[in-house]
Amino acid sequence: MNAPQSEAGALPTWPVLAATTGTQSFTTLCALGLSAVAPSAAANLEVGPALVGYQVAIVYTGAMLTSLIGGNIVRRFGPTRASQIALWVSALGCACSAFGTIWSLALGALIMGSGYGFTNPAASLLLSRVPAGGRMNLIFSIKQCGVPIGGMLAGLLLPPVTLAFDWRAAMLLCALLAFGLSLMLQPVRSTWDTQRQTNAPIFARPFDGLRLIWNHPILRWLALASLAYSAVQLSVTGFLVTYLVAEVNFTLLAAGSMLAIVQIAGACGRLAWGMLADRLRSGLLVLIINGAVAVLAALATAAIAPDWPWLAIAAAAGSFGFCAIGWNGVFIAVIARQVPVAQVGHATGGTLSITYAGVLLGPSVFAALHDKAGMSYGTAYALMAVATLIGIGLLIQGRRNIRR
Repeated sequence: MNAPQSEAGALPTWPVLAATTGTQSFTTLCALGLSAVAPSAAANLEVGPALVGYQVAIVYTGAMLTSLIGGNIVRRFGPTRASQIALWVSALGCACSAFGTIWSLALGALIMGSGYGFTNPAASLLLSRVPAGGRMNLIFSIKQCGVPIGGMLAGLLLPPVTLAFDWRAAMLLCALLAFGLSLMLQPVRSTWDTQRQTNAPIFARPFDGLRLIWNHPILRWLALASLAYSAVQLSVTGFLVTYLVAEVNFTLLAAGSMLAIVQIAGACGRLAWGMLADRLRSGLLVLIINGAVAVLAALATAAIAPDWPWLAIAAAAGSFGFCAIGWNGVFIAVIARQVPVAQVGHATGGTLSITYAGVLLGPSVFAALHDKAGMSYGTAYALMAVATLIGIGLLIQGRRNIRR
């Protein structure tokens, strides 16, 4: 059942949106930073560029694990402090990655992923306390624009830094930006974290979130569908630069710019899908429509060839980003709508632990298909259409008893 949300303790909408979107942007920049400089890092380390798929998988392994205690962290320290912790840990992971060895990359990925897992439970609780006024899908979608914004920053900032210095300097830049934002959140912490429970245990009953979603049919179907959708999303962003450089003859700068375009399209998609969900008053229906369009876009992206005009490549990849990156805000808004405010952190953390499992699975399978099976990147992108179709089927099953 969807519990009514009280206006008591309401927070200011736009400052909260700015803080949560900024936190999402910079933690995503950290998580996806290596994707934007993968060809350079792979050459330096003398490994295949598909290495990024394994690095992204490790990032989201950390996120999957810490999301299980994300609700407890938010309850104990408050959502603002939890957001700062996410930024601190993400910065530490980037700094570790900058040591420039395979082992430091793996450890750094696990550390920054551990910080990323706190981001959404904290943001969901903050956003559940702002006056929605019938715009809940849009509000959550604006916040989730932080993911493509972070990817866009990676595509625009990190390749030039890599060419001017090296890829390790690019990872250090990510760390500095994340740490800087954490300091900017400090002034509002005492005001926004008034409902925290200072004696709440951190590690007690870490699987409560999973139990909550598994015993809640709506959340269960959503979580399983998100596993498929997220596998596609991170494969799009994680391998696009390498795909364009290796098979479409793009330069690193040109491929990074295309990644930025895809992320911009994803940000626009998050806003558009959020507004459509509020208009249709059915977040689940919009998620199904999103998936249907993503199937076509995946096939178009897989068909990209070196002789295609630049605009055609941008249209194909951009349309894929518009859908494959654009669904998350509506998804999280639907989750938050199904439970009382007090359970939002646990419901979000539990559901996203399944979502992150998809992120873990997708890039790893993508990398294995290329490295072990000898499949081209283009063919691997075509398989993303199949994964999306599975997600659509799960959402159709859940539509029978979901609320908007």
